[in-house]
This record gives sequence, C-alpha cells and structure tokens, in this order.
Amino acid sequence: MDQHPMNCVDWKQAASYCAWSGGRLPTEAEWEYAARGESRRRYPWGDQEPSPALVNACGDECVAMAKQQLGETWARTYKGNDGWSTTAPVGSFPKGASPFGILDMAGNVWEWTSDSYAHYTGDAVTNPHQSSADAAPRICRGGGWSNFLPARVQATQRYWHLPDTRIGDLGFRCVR
Repeated sequence: MDQHPMNCVDWKQAASYCAWSGGRLPTEAEWEYAARGESRRRYPWGDQEPSPALVNACGDECVAMAKQQLGETWARTYKGNDGWSTTAPVGSFPKGASPFGILDMAGNVWEWTSDSYAHYTGDAVTNPHQSSADAAPRICRGGGWSNFLPARVQATQRYWHLPDTRIGDLGFRCVR
C-alpha cells in the first residue's frame, strides 16, 4: 500500500503533515487551477465523460465490492472496471492528467484544501474562504473512488467535511 494515496486523515493531520514537510495544503482556487488550467475544462483530462481509463471512481469493481463486502447496492460512475475496488496506486491513470500533467486530480481520494466552507457569492475574489477556526467545515476537491456520479469528479466539484472527518476516500496533497 506504499504506492496508494494517504487517506483516513483529518484536516488538522493533513495540514500538520504538509507544514512538517515544508509545504501546505492548497487553497481551493489553487487546487481548481491545477485541475483545470486556463482552458476551463470540465474534468482534469478535458471534457470527455469519465471512464475506467481516465479516473479511479466507482465502476463495476466498486459496485461488486459494495455488494459482496457491505451488502449494499451502489450506483456506478461508468461502465467497466478500472482495476481497483477502492484506492489505486498514485499515478495509475496517466490519461487523466491535468493540463499541467498533474495526476489524480479527480477520483481516487477527495483532497482537503486549506479553505473553510462558504457559499460562492458570484463576486470575483481570490481565496475568500480562509478561516483559522479549528471547527470550521473545510473544502475538499477532486472526488473519490466511491463516487458514483460523474459530476463528483468534475474539476469544479466541491464538497465540505468537518475538520475531524476521517474516511476512506478522503486524503490530501501538499503544495510548496
């Protein structure tokens, strides 16, 4: 599992690790720019719908795992098998790279950002949602392996979790 993304880490643990390693969590705006570039593509790889060749999301393998191990019926993001019922090794989907060549900006694990949650106002602002309050809900981007809606892996998709959330499809990446 050394090659898999770090997951089951809460926001403070992710932020602390990034600081320890000489980096930080990306802002929400930085994350989205890294995923979309200036072309405003729908997904990191472009506008093509998700497929097992582009992203680790919930395909046939994930649906089968949920049925067998959890006794649940899950929907799928796409037809086909991406080869991983949960997380995949980092970099397993090179065709899904962002315009900057950054891998895994969609699927695999949601990624914590440094921003706290707030509704978009429609005004043009830079990084408007910074909060130092430990209890403030935090923004996650990118979608995870268990996502069943194609929209969840769009480059603009955002979600929030309380900062003490630790789940299997939530992780982080550091920036410098």
